[in-house]
Amino acid sequence: MFSKNMNIMLYVEDVAAEKRFWQAIGFVITAESEMMGFETFDMKSHADSTTTITVFTKEFIRQVSPEVMDNQPSILFETDDIEALHAKVVEQTKTASAINDVPFKNFNFASPSGNYYAVKGT
Repeated sequence: MFSKNMNIMLYVEDVAAEKRFWQAIGFVITAESEMMGFETFDMKSHADSTTTITVFTKEFIRQVSPEVMDNQPSILFETDDIEALHAKVVEQTKTASAINDVPFKNFNFASPSGNYYAVKGT
C-alpha cells in the first residue's frame, strides 16, 4: 500500500542555483547530500508538508536512469496568500506571469533551469 508521503524528483542543470532560488521563495531545505559525486537536496514547500521534492542534476540522471531523463512533471503549488507569494517570486525571477483569475486565481514561473511551475490561490 502507498503511504501518505510522496516524493517528486526534479532534474536540473545547476543544483546550487536551484537551491538558492527555492530557498529565496520560501521552500525549506530538509536534506543535502552527494551521490556519486553529484550534489542533491530535498526540499518542502512547508515544514509540515508530506511531499518532498528531491533535486538531482541531469548528468546524474543520465548516468543512473537515462530512460526517465526527459520526464517533466507538471507541478501546481497552493498558497493562501497568492499576492504575497507572487511578489516574492517576482523578486527572484523575471519569468513570473501576472496573477490570473481564470479558471482560478493563479500564476506561473520558471526556476533557474527553465522548468515552469504553477501556483493556485486557495
